[in-house]
Amino acid sequence: MTPAAPEPADLTNRLRQQLILAQVRIMELEDARDSLAPKLAELEALLRAAQQLADQKLDEAAHASRVLADTQAQAAALDQQLAQAARDLAAQSAALAENTATNARLEADLRATRAELDAERARLADTAAQLARVTASRSWRWTAWLRALGGSS
Repeated sequence: MTPAAPEPADLTNRLRQQLILAQVRIMELEDARDSLAPKLAELEALLRAAQQLADQKLDEAAHASRVLADTQAQAAALDQQLAQAARDLAAQSAALAENTATNARLEADLRATRAELDAERARLADTAAQLARVTASRSWRWTAWLRALGGSS
């Protein structure tokens, strides 16, 4: 048994019902669209603001990156200057140590020379005192006429 073909009137009614249901569904969707349109506009505005903020942050990050690179270059230059200053300081410290050693040696030489000078002065004073004693002696005075004949004083 084959199912009986539906009556054309039943098909028309069924088609009308489906059409009405489709129109109701379209109206519901239009209502949903109308109710969601402000939210969509708000979300689009938020998205634009977020994009602007992201662009701003990217610009700030690029600027920070340039500043960091400049600062690192300055730090490298300062490191080189510091290293050069350390080398200069080491050289000057070595020169100072050498000069200090030379100064100590020269001071020792000066003390030795002063000691020799003091010893020579003492010998000179002894010799002068001895000469004074000799020339003040009675025998020197008595033999003065002999020295005068010989041409010495």
